Amino acid sequence: MTMKYVLGCAVIGLTLTFPAMLSTQTDKDYDDLRSLYIDEKYDKLISKSERYVGKSDTKKDPAPYLYLAKAFFEISRSEEMHDEWTPEKAFANALKWAVKYRKKDPEGVLFRENDIFFEELKKTALGDAAGQMSDRKYSRAKRFYDAVTKFDPENVGAYYLLGLSQVEMRSVTEANMTFKQADDLLRETDVAALNPLDKKTLRDGGIAYAEYLIADGRRGDAAEIMDLLAPALAGDSEFDMLYRKVK
Repeated sequence: MTMKYVLGCAVIGLTLTFPAMLSTQTDKDYDDLRSLYIDEKYDKLISKSERYVGKSDTKKDPAPYLYLAKAFFEISRSEEMHDEWTPEKAFANALKWAVKYRKKDPEGVLFRENDIFFEELKKTALGDAAGQMSDRKYSRAKRFYDAVTKFDPENVGAYYLLGLSQVEMRSVTEANMTFKQADDLLRETDVAALNPLDKKTLRDGGIAYAEYLIADGRRGDAAEIMDLLAPALAGDSEFDMLYRKVK
């Protein structure tokens, strides 16, 4: 069984396994979209999915939005389709539809069932954002971080990274609001149970945020954040060094 087949079946398997959780959706199983995805017919998949999101009886279903995100993500990685779509434009569309999908699935039912796809999408977005930060293209980095927080609203590390990009843009008020969201989410998150990618994102964002607080003269706030990060990051040399500095 191929990985593409596993990803393509996720939506359908979910419908069979968790019908009660999908009570806001129609009874349509979207076999047609699944088949187009498995067959790598992405242009047709986009066209058909867009028709579904434009229909009154299916526009509230999250599955077509998810398939649009998947289609554009695959196009962004396929050299054969770059004559029609540049990788950057295709990836931007993948993020756009992933955000729209999550608005239709606020409980994240399909998000959890399609975890492999979303891990790849996050990994690419966060990598691109880090590159933009290194190049001091902060507004571009912000767009990537903002998208991640919207389709994965429990990703506390992405919120910290978003706030830091806003600081670099001199949007301090906006950054403080984002940091407040991140702090509140951190207190609710079992950081020790995060998957490797989300733990790395938390490490990158959390350490950078603690350093920002220290530079801003708020060592006490930094110490509190480090205490909350410790269950996930204790033993990391950079974290431990900074932790000792604020204790």
